[in-house]
Amino acid sequence: MTSTEPTEHCNVKAVIPAAGHGSRMQSNIPKQFLTVGGKTLLQYSIEAVCADSRVTEVIVAVSAPDSNDLPDVSELAVSQTVTYVRGGETRAESVCKGVEYALVQGATHALVHDAARPCLPKEALARVIDSGVASQHGAILAIPVRDSLKRAMSLNNNAAHIEESVEREHLWQAQTPQVFHARTLLNGIHHMGAHNPQLTDEASAMQWLGYQPILVEGAFKNLKVTHPEDFECVANWLLAPVTTE
Repeated sequence: MTSTEPTEHCNVKAVIPAAGHGSRMQSNIPKQFLTVGGKTLLQYSIEAVCADSRVTEVIVAVSAPDSNDLPDVSELAVSQTVTYVRGGETRAESVCKGVEYALVQGATHALVHDAARPCLPKEALARVIDSGVASQHGAILAIPVRDSLKRAMSLNNNAAHIEESVEREHLWQAQTPQVFHARTLLNGIHHMGAHNPQLTDEASAMQWLGYQPILVEGAFKNLKVTHPEDFECVANWLLAPVTTE
């Protein structure tokens, strides 16, 4: 493992892979472009990562960066630059494209966030940036597993049956953002291979190199829209009136 000590000056650039189609949403529109209250989930996600001023730019990897159908970034309530770049066939390829661009723009650290995770709390964002830039291992948001876990087996009728219960202690459910030294993350994805089925998130690439990313407690509200019922949840949260203490 190559040591990458954090520097005093950190230039954090956010990378949002948004070239996917989201087939599990049962929609003709990619999930990141579904709208709530006149804005796409992608726009909400961009605004969410811009809530921390340490993020200096947002790089969105899409299938067609020159398309007129992309959300207008001028409508966003952010001060950071938002740039569209061409993504790849897989999430990992899109992340690579985004991180490569970020490095050209002087990034020291890459903050990778899901395009369809629009309810990221500002406090959780701050926590993961704090830990991610302070450690050579980087950091990810995650939440401890709450429910009982069962390992399934299939019988002759193809029905799923419980094979065994799985101990949930020490198990966490990974979320984004995930924050790492940009060059190290890119090297990890290249070494692991963008099509490697074990590359399920950016932390996987860091682990491949021997790093042990820090788990920073996230939030249940930081839900990724994968299925139609997920969209119903985040829509309700996004449209809920803002309350002040």
